[in-house]
Amino acid sequence: MKNLKELLKTLKDEDIAENEVEVYADSVKQALELASRDLGVDISELDYQILEKGTSGLLGIGRQPYKVLVRPIKVEEEEDLTAIEQKLHAVPEVDLKVQDVARNVDGSAKIRITKTGIWLTVTPPKGGGRRVDLSDVSNRIYSLRIQNADMAKIEKEIKHPSGRPVKIGEWIPNPEYDGSMTVEITDDEMKAYVHFVPPRFCGRHMDVDDVIEALKRSGVVTGIKEQRIAEYLDRMDYSQPLLAAEGTPPRHGKDAYIDYKVRIDKSGIQLEEDEKGRVDFKDLDLLENVVVGQVLAVKVPAEEGVPGRTITNRIMPARSGKDIQIKYGKGTILSQDGTELTAEINGQVVYQNGKLSVEPVYVVKGDVSTETGNIVFLGSVIVSGSVQDNFVVKAAGNIEVKGTVQKANLEAEGDIIIRQGIMGREGAKIESTGGSIIAKFIQTANVLAEKDVIVAEGIVHSNVDAGNRIICNGRRARIVGGLIRAGEEVNSKYIGSDSFTKTIVRVGMNPKVLQQLNELEESKRSINEEFDRVRKDVTTLTVQKNNSGGHLPKDREELLGKLVAQKQKMEQRLNEINLSLEELKAYLAMLEQKGKVCVEKSIFPGVEIYIKDKRFNVKDPYSYVKFSLEGTDIRLSEYEPPDLGEAQKLIARRRR
Repeated sequence: MKNLKELLKTLKDEDIAENEVEVYADSVKQALELASRDLGVDISELDYQILEKGTSGLLGIGRQPYKVLVRPIKVEEEEDLTAIEQKLHAVPEVDLKVQDVARNVDGSAKIRITKTGIWLTVTPPKGGGRRVDLSDVSNRIYSLRIQNADMAKIEKEIKHPSGRPVKIGEWIPNPEYDGSMTVEITDDEMKAYVHFVPPRFCGRHMDVDDVIEALKRSGVVTGIKEQRIAEYLDRMDYSQPLLAAEGTPPRHGKDAYIDYKVRIDKSGIQLEEDEKGRVDFKDLDLLENVVVGQVLAVKVPAEEGVPGRTITNRIMPARSGKDIQIKYGKGTILSQDGTELTAEINGQVVYQNGKLSVEPVYVVKGDVSTETGNIVFLGSVIVSGSVQDNFVVKAAGNIEVKGTVQKANLEAEGDIIIRQGIMGREGAKIESTGGSIIAKFIQTANVLAEKDVIVAEGIVHSNVDAGNRIICNGRRARIVGGLIRAGEEVNSKYIGSDSFTKTIVRVGMNPKVLQQLNELEESKRSINEEFDRVRKDVTTLTVQKNNSGGHLPKDREELLGKLVAQKQKMEQRLNEINLSLEELKAYLAMLEQKGKVCVEKSIFPGVEIYIKDKRFNVKDPYSYVKFSLEGTDIRLSEYEPPDLGEAQKLIARRRR
């Protein structure tokens, strides 16, 4: 019959086996949280083993969960429960007299036995610390079973400690008590660890030569750390293995890259005002014009990699940097060696999809009206006048309108610049699919930019979307009414009005992704409505069939079949929509950019701010303030002016 101790251990092991669970989750943390609730055990008392490592995939596609085995921490029966509690929860005591402790350090004595003899190192105390006593060393010598120690030398060293090793006897070989070691080489042969078994009694400690010899016997040729080995052995602390040798990892070469000599990012446009608060667009140099022979881009070549070497002297190949080609379009010339791109013609440089082109510019000498008709041009367009109601201007490059845009449609793959502003009368649509939109003002219009929207005087009752930022940086610039959405930032002098005009500002979500999310939600709502109707019809016909002994008229039986098939298709479509919604929401959640709303002068009641999925209703006026997401709440802090980037520096440099 088992004794009580063995019986308790058996019952404890069986209980742990019964309580361990396998958990599938998106992370180890989530797995532990789920297991904690399932087992009724605090998360700090759980042990785990990762059975299968999960992957996030791309936008949720190919995502694999973590598979984790979780069990309560096994407690050895010999340990006192109180001691275990102290280990888990105790907080180290802090001595408030740190300086006194630093001044008062006890002396120490260390005995090391090597092939060259028995060595004693006595360290003197500091401050009021305790000196090493002869009895301390004598007891240690007795416990080590050393019989040939020179007590006179020992007594002398204790009285006058030098802090250096002093020989106090000869080593008498006794292999039974000597220390030992094993060498462990990692699978990649880049590291060698030495595990030591300390000597017993008067046994000998390992020395540097012993370790090096053991390493060489195990196949270690290079990377041996002699200084590290010596320091480790001197400490005589064998609780952790010694990293005794390391290989040299390969140094991979840097990839080639393109050094652009022209502006490819116009997000930092600075709208300067005169003393009356007016913005002069003439000197902004918004278009990037080049001349024949001008260097547009230079390729910096890739670097060669430097091979590494394992501790077994095996060469580790290095990956050289990836090459890259300068992408170029019409109006440019690539050098024979592919390292330099120059302009072939005079014109405007356009950067699109990683490709540089020089486009000729189509100039409209006056308004876009009945005299010109709609304009569709595979280049850039400059309109000297205005774009009148119901006309369309589309360009593969940039669009510049020196007058106003009325109830019209403008679409460009590059930037759109409207020097006087947009008077849309709720019918204008201005869209840049690859660049930014810059205007004096925006009024009752729909505006969408892939990058930034930059406005001098303000945005009034408009729907404005920007992938990056919306900035109103004129002296009187304000945003009043409408729906304003930006992926990263909204920054304005004023937002809202003293008449409490409803104004919605949303940041932290890419408007295009948000639009896709809204469309999916609308589709889900519509399908759910139809699904409920079909489900009720199926239920009604099924009940009729059951009540009539499993038979229905032919027409009703056919109708039931069609409804069941329709119901299955809708269920499949709903599952697809729900999966897409989950993927989009996961993508939005993982975005590092949280978004911010900055107001320099005043923000008024009636403004609703959304940062990601958090909402803040402005009930009181604020000035010089920034709204940002901290944790799970929207917090207010000091105003942060917009960062207009490198473009501002370029503009300033050209004006000098």
